[in-house]
Amino acid sequence: MKCIEILSIAAAATTASAFTLPKTPVSKTSTTRLNEAINRVQPQGPPYSGPSSKPILDSVQFPRDMNRLTMQELEQLAHELRWEVIEAVSKTGGHFSSSLGVIELTVALHYVFDMPEDDIIWDVAHQCYPHKMLTGRRDRFPTLRQLGGISGFCKRKESEYDSFGAGHSSTSISAAQGMSIGKSLLNKRKNNCIAVIGDGAITGGMAYEAMNNAGYLSSRMIVVLNDNGQVSLPTGTQSAGGVRPASQLSAYTSNLLVSKPFQDFRDFAKGMNRLFPEGVQDVNKRIDEYARGLVTGGTIFEELGFFYVGPIDGHDLENMVPILEKLRDSDSNKPVLLHIKTNKGYGYPPALAASDRMHGVAKFNVGTGVQVKGKAAAPSLTSIMANAMIDAATEHREIVGITAAMPGGTGMDIFGRRFPKRTFDVGIAEQHAVTFAAGMACEGLKPFCCIYSTFMQRGYDQVVHDVAIQNLPVRMILDRAGVVGNDGPTHHGCYDLAYLGCIPNLTIMSPSDEMELRNMVMTCAEFDEGPSVLRYPRGVGYGPEKLQELFGYELENGEIPAKGTPIEIGKGRIIRLPGGVRALSSSEPAANGSTDSKLGASKSRGKKKTDRVAILSFGTRLSEALIAADEVEESDPDLAVTVADARFMKPLDIDLVRDLAKDNGIVITVEEGSIGGFGDHVLHFLSLDGALDDGELKFRPMVLPDTYFEAATQYEQYEMAGLNAHHIRGTVLRLAKKVEVPVLSE
Repeated sequence: MKCIEILSIAAAATTASAFTLPKTPVSKTSTTRLNEAINRVQPQGPPYSGPSSKPILDSVQFPRDMNRLTMQELEQLAHELRWEVIEAVSKTGGHFSSSLGVIELTVALHYVFDMPEDDIIWDVAHQCYPHKMLTGRRDRFPTLRQLGGISGFCKRKESEYDSFGAGHSSTSISAAQGMSIGKSLLNKRKNNCIAVIGDGAITGGMAYEAMNNAGYLSSRMIVVLNDNGQVSLPTGTQSAGGVRPASQLSAYTSNLLVSKPFQDFRDFAKGMNRLFPEGVQDVNKRIDEYARGLVTGGTIFEELGFFYVGPIDGHDLENMVPILEKLRDSDSNKPVLLHIKTNKGYGYPPALAASDRMHGVAKFNVGTGVQVKGKAAAPSLTSIMANAMIDAATEHREIVGITAAMPGGTGMDIFGRRFPKRTFDVGIAEQHAVTFAAGMACEGLKPFCCIYSTFMQRGYDQVVHDVAIQNLPVRMILDRAGVVGNDGPTHHGCYDLAYLGCIPNLTIMSPSDEMELRNMVMTCAEFDEGPSVLRYPRGVGYGPEKLQELFGYELENGEIPAKGTPIEIGKGRIIRLPGGVRALSSSEPAANGSTDSKLGASKSRGKKKTDRVAILSFGTRLSEALIAADEVEESDPDLAVTVADARFMKPLDIDLVRDLAKDNGIVITVEEGSIGGFGDHVLHFLSLDGALDDGELKFRPMVLPDTYFEAATQYEQYEMAGLNAHHIRGTVLRLAKKVEVPVLSE
């Protein structure tokens, strides 16, 4: 049997449980015990290496295969599983150290609970790799985060063992409570719902909303608080709060860890009385009086209606398993918070030594932990944005930077090193971040609220209610716009143009390249008339050579300017004229061009309006539009293609749009966004302006299709979306009737 032996005692027709207790009492602090455990498990090296074979792991295909294992075998399984994760991720890259920190917890949960009938919900789910390996997907890990492969997060459609999909944080407790109430109302035989949430994710307000409601409704559920002291990515970034974790709750739970010994089953048994009905509580009152204050007294979680258990060593299977078994078998409906202490990257010294604990990695050498990264041709757009912010902040002391627990991903770690007192990490709290920025703007600061596009969705009401309605000059800097690659649908920044474009007072811009990104950061810094949005994708710059050859920039000494310059609000620009001439290096042209080039005299092209095409790009698809334009003209001597960079969606450059519509028979918009974004704004204007009334203008918006893109490379995702150069070329040729479009049979 899984469950530990118990002794039953009878009193006054009511039975209470007493427990077999370990012989040795706990006397060491949790941190001391954890450090000793770490020393026991750490491999010697470098070079580091794991077991040559994994016989226990090989015998476990699904959780039910763990039922027969002894405690010693469970500990060996955890060891083998840890090295399986290390070796698998070293070959594919992905989220890494979070999984290493929950190996023992994963083994314990799957040993004690009966999935998929019981539900285990992993908050964020970037730590789900060991869970996936124990639930029938170990052999698919070579496909991790690749096209057609398994996701790096939990996905309900991928496995019945993934109780709830995730990718964003702070959702697990709400989901677990909903499942618990669902099981109860449907009279399901078993009701075990477990939410695993980290000390970073629990900083999100939604987690508190859920705990407040769960305590109020007495929902039967277990919340496992995985406390590893890693709140932000990376934790330890210089900011106004210092280098400690960006969470007062983290400080609170850390204080619990150092002020209490690790709780073992002996202590837990004494406190279990409080989960029993009142009659049983009277029987065990004497034991409870002894344990009160030693184990569970006075925590914030108890004030929210939870039975608090902890702290527990999250790497001690022998202690964790019986505690989970007793919680599983309790008849109480009181929600439980099990507080465990783990170490992110546990068992792999290179991860423990890294500043980010090797949170997300490329392929790496197992023996050394050194990652295999190709040298980028140019800096990342994130670093370019951050350094442009530093340039602007040097001139404007009012500029401050705000991040929601993502300093590394948004460049705020770079900004924070230069201006620590002007850098604010608010934890996983996007709603707070936006209104916090609004308050700063009220006092005359210039807040740059730097949040991933996908995470800004979480602060939508605050953008409308607290920023836009009051027309406060908050700068919303949205990284990861468009598709993001291997993280998949939960992290794509597809929707910001649609969900922000409908809000009055917003100025929305998007750069086509790194020079424009610098310019737009400076534009935001200078713009105080209202809120502004600057969105840019994940990726790197083009470098000076491509900027000159493809875009036509004239760079002094072939070097990109060190600083950006503000651009005029609401004004786009012509980039390419018919015949391949780059307008950035020519005098002011007409919208249909007039200069000769190697692709043939422009005057011989586009004699008929139906052969004149305008491609209006918004964002970094401009490079693909330029390539497509050259290929179109190379393939057909009659077609004349103009390419323009809109720069702004709001306010739209209506003079540019009007000229392009007047001089060309075909207008195509291209963007890295969903339906309802830039193309719709252009179409709306053209319709109201009467440009479509005579039927002579063909218009096509090229957007991300109305679907979710699974994990793949960014190039593969843009292939699936139909937004690469050959797709743009095909659209031009079809509209110009230069190719036959096959007709599907009925």
